[in-house]
Parts: sequence; C-alpha cells; structure tokens
Amino acid sequence: MGAVFSELINSFIAEKYQFISILFVVVLDFTFGVLKSFKLGNFETKKTFKAVYILVAFWFLLAVVLTIEKGFPFASFLSEAVLLPIMSFSLISALKNMQILGLIENSLLNEILSKIDKHKTIK
Repeated sequence: MGAVFSELINSFIAEKYQFISILFVVVLDFTFGVLKSFKLGNFETKKTFKAVYILVAFWFLLAVVLTIEKGFPFASFLSEAVLLPIMSFSLISALKNMQILGLIENSLLNEILSKIDKHKTIK
C-alpha cells in the first residue's frame, strides 16, 4: 500500500500546476461571486461554502483523470478535455461577476466573450 500511495502522490506532485490552476480559478470565481453578492445584498453563508465543495470535487476529478492517464498512456488528452471546459466556465463566471461589480466595462466583456465564442461560428 505504501508503494502504491507513494507512486500516486508522486504523480500528483508532478502535475502540481494543474491542481494550483484549479485552486486559482475557483478562488477567483469565489472572490468575485462573494463581492457581487455583497453589492447586490443577497449574501448567503451556505452558498459561500459551495466553493469548498467545488474545489474538492475538481481536485478529485483531476486526481481520477490523472490516474486514468497514468494507467492508460493513450488517454493523455483526458485532463485537458475534461477540466478545461469546466475551468473556462468558471473564468467566464468570474468575468461576469467583475462586470456586475463595475471592474470591467460591458463593451470589454462583450468583446472578450465574443472572442471566446469565436469557435462556435461556422464558416
């Protein structure tokens, strides 16, 4: 069991930047979500703990995906395919919260979102 846990922890440490990036995205979305709720006057303590659950769930999902990638080398794309869309939605949520707070102008946000959605246009 010690050898298995050692190998597992070693593979997680090798991919530490993926875990850190998930932490930063969740904290960014959480921070601007809380600030937005203070501004709108609808702050709820129960909703703030949702960020902890999301962080743990994303980290657990990443750990499972990294384990699959380690066991099946042909699935090396899996962490990007699964977690990048989730993180993109969290970043978009943070951008929208920043716009509600007045930190980003509406025209700038629309330009950013149009560039994100550019892949949807069919030529």
